Amino acid sequence: MSGPNPPGDLPPDLPPEYAEAYRRGYQRAYEQGASEAEAEQTARLESFDWLREPEDSPAPPRSLAPSRKPTRAPAPTPAEAEDRRRKLLAPLVLIGLALVLILAAYGLGRVFSSEVGDTGSSSEPDGVVLGEDSGSASSQGGESSGPKTEQKKYDGQVAPVAIGGATASCQSDSSVDAAGHEVSYDPSNMFDGDRSTAWRCDGSGVGQKVTFTLPEETTIGEVGMVPGYAKTDRKSGADRYAENNRITRARWTFSDGSSVVQRLNGASGNRSMQTVRIPKTASDRVVVEILGTTRGPRNTVAISEVTLGEATG
Repeated sequence: MSGPNPPGDLPPDLPPEYAEAYRRGYQRAYEQGASEAEAEQTARLESFDWLREPEDSPAPPRSLAPSRKPTRAPAPTPAEAEDRRRKLLAPLVLIGLALVLILAAYGLGRVFSSEVGDTGSSSEPDGVVLGEDSGSASSQGGESSGPKTEQKKYDGQVAPVAIGGATASCQSDSSVDAAGHEVSYDPSNMFDGDRSTAWRCDGSGVGQKVTFTLPEETTIGEVGMVPGYAKTDRKSGADRYAENNRITRARWTFSDGSSVVQRLNGASGNRSMQTVRIPKTASDRVVVEILGTTRGPRNTVAISEVTLGEATG
C-alpha cells in the first residue's frame, strides 16, 4: 500500500502508546481486504477500544500533579472541647478580676480623697455675693466668692461683736481628757474667749453649718475663726489641734443673703485666729458653712473660737 502512511504506520495525531493496538487493527483489516482508509479507520477504533480494556492496558498520560481534595478537621472530643473552654475561661476570669480591682480601687480612692486633704464639696454660695478689691483680704488670707462687684472690703477700725447664741447642725458627744475631766463640745465654746475649748463634730465636717445670732443688727466688717481644736492636753501633752481635722475653706452668710468664702491655713502648727475683711454688711445673724478640711488622725472637725468685727469707722 502506498501513501504517506504505509500499512501499519502510526498516524501522527495518535500518541505513541496507541501504536501496538493501531497496528494490530490495521493489519487485521488489511488482510481481510479492506482499503487503506477502511483499515486506518478500523485501526483507530480498535486503538480506542484498547483504551477501555481493563487494568493490563496502560493508561493515557495525565498531569503529574496529584489531586488534592479538601480535608475537614475532625470534630473535637468532649474532653478536648472542655479543655479549650477552660483555657479560654481562665484569661476571662483574670480580666474580670482586674476590672473589679480597678473599680474597687477607684471607689476607695474617691472615699479616701473625701476625707484627706481639702475635702470641700459644697457648691458656691447662692444669692448676693460680696465683692472685694484686688488687695489681700487679710494677713491669713481670704477671698470673696463669686464674681467681683463694685463693693470693697472694709479697711477701718473694728470692735468685737457680742454673740448672743449659737446652734450647729451636728455636735460630738461629750468625752473625758487624759486626767478624766469631762469635755463638752457645745457651740457656745466658740465664743467663750477660751481657745482650749471648742465646738466639735464627727467626720470631715464638710457641709455642716453653725448659726450665730446677734443681740441686734450690727454692721460687720470682719469675720474670722481658729479653724481647729487649739488645745494641748495638760496631762498627756497630746496636741488636739494636730489630731483633729482643720478647716481650710468656709462660707460666711449674712441676714441679707450675701456671703463670702474664706480660705484658711490648715497646717497643724498654725493655731492663730485667721480673719478676713469684708464689705460692710448689716446683719443680726451669721451662718458659717464648712466647705473644706484637711485630715488629722482623728476624723473629727472643730472650731475653737470665732470672731465677728463691727465696723466702727
